[in-house]
Amino acid sequence: MLSKTQTLAGITSKVVTEPEEKHLHYVFFDLEGRTLTLAEVVQKLRKIQRDFKLGDISIFNDAKGSYRAFCWSKRPWITYLHILIHSFPQLDYGFWVWTVRRGSATLRVSNKVGRSPQKLVKVLRGYEHAVVPQKLCYVCYDTGIEKKGRLIELG
Repeated sequence: MLSKTQTLAGITSKVVTEPEEKHLHYVFFDLEGRTLTLAEVVQKLRKIQRDFKLGDISIFNDAKGSYRAFCWSKRPWITYLHILIHSFPQLDYGFWVWTVRRGSATLRVSNKVGRSPQKLVKVLRGYEHAVVPQKLCYVCYDTGIEKKGRLIELG
């Protein structure tokens, strides 16, 4: 499929501060749905936060039904995958696929073309003290501007 793309900046879930923590991940969520509301996101994330005893979760929004959430609690990879499974069906399927494929999550921190700037819409107070680390792994990646394109079959 061919479509117009844009280059975005993101951060990965991998903890890069201490060598003994290289198997740990920060807990990031990309939640999507045409009719998804902030109230539904809060309800889902509060349950996950309680079940996994996570720290504060900061929820950002830049379009109707599109939410990203950052939690700076550190968890082993398998535990992080279990946490993400608990966020279905609101978890963006593409986020899930690329997270599993790459072995870490990437959450967008830059603004998409044609959208409002990301805005902090809610902070859920958590169960453990976790702060934004001074050292993060930043990445740039390309993604489609629209969720549609042209399919060209070769051969």
